[in-house]
This record gives sequence, structure tokens and C-alpha cells, in this order.
Amino acid sequence: MGPGRTFGGVLRDDYVMRMVRQLTEALARLAGLRKAGLLDQAAEELDAAFASLGGIDPRLAREGDASLLLSLVQDPARREAMARLLEERDALRAARDGR
Repeated sequence: MGPGRTFGGVLRDDYVMRMVRQLTEALARLAGLRKAGLLDQAAEELDAAFASLGGIDPRLAREGDASLLLSLVQDPARREAMARLLEERDALRAARDGR
């Protein structure tokens, strides 16, 4: 550890980097499934991402108001992941509606 770095800071950095990697991988899978027209599988992937990255019950994430869902998440890294997943939720809805 370098000067001014604490063990807790290193752990936090590792946590954030893991979350970013997991989010990136999930978003890539979601985009691929959506583009392939595999919307049911994309919805399942999105549910799994909401649960693992956002810590939110997928049933709530499917229909809940974005601002309410974001207010339930206190951790900034998880909140950022949730915001991106909510964008993906809207893109999936648009794909299902044929827009």
C-alpha cells in the first residue's frame, strides 16, 4: 500500500472495480440479447443483474419508479449500477413495444 492508503480504501477500490467489471459484462450480455431479439432472455439477465448488482428484488425493479428504486440504494457504486440498469430496463421495454 502506498502512503495515505488504508486497507479499507484498498478493499473499497477492489469492490468498486469488481462491480464495474460485473456491470460491464452484464450490459454487454443484455445488449447482445436485445439486439438478437431474445427479449425474454434479456429480461432474465436484467433481473439477475438487478439482484446481484443493485441488491434489489427483480419484481420491484421491473415495475418500480426509477427515483424510488435509486433512493433505496445507499452505496454510491451500487446506485450508479442501478441507474445504468434502469436505462437498460427502459431500452428493453422499448424493444418489446417495437420502438
